[in-house]
Amino acid sequence: MDGSAGAFGPLFQIGYVTRNIQFGLATLDGMGATRIDLLEDYRDTDGNPVMIRALSHLMLGDIEIELIEPRPDWPSVYLDALPDRSDQIALHHLGYRQPDVKAWEEVRERALASGLSIAMEGATPRARFAYLDTCDSVGHFTEIVFREESASV
Repeated sequence: MDGSAGAFGPLFQIGYVTRNIQFGLATLDGMGATRIDLLEDYRDTDGNPVMIRALSHLMLGDIEIELIEPRPDWPSVYLDALPDRSDQIALHHLGYRQPDVKAWEEVRERALASGLSIAMEGATPRARFAYLDTCDSVGHFTEIVFREESASV
């Protein structure tokens, strides 16, 4: 890993949470972000609802913006970061991309060895992610991500 990229690798994503995805999108559109996708009534591959109600990815310069509207009645790592009002977005995580699965596993293991805990992690056939709990030290989660280039965001 490139040492100049920091302990978690290169920053590629800023993750926000919101109570109203449409308001959040309008806010980010107004900042000049370009939308990549919008998934409302987000579900797993079997059609079951998941903790995220709506999800969108945008680009702002070279940085990917991930906007998440969690289901308010579903326990998740997103709820504590939600803003009080529906006309706000709030920082949830910074995302650091890994070049391959091996690098992702190495960063994950180093984080655990340093005393960080994993608040949530998951995988798909073409991606892996983990939210490292850095909330006490920096006020937000740190996400490490491996995603194949052709995998959808």
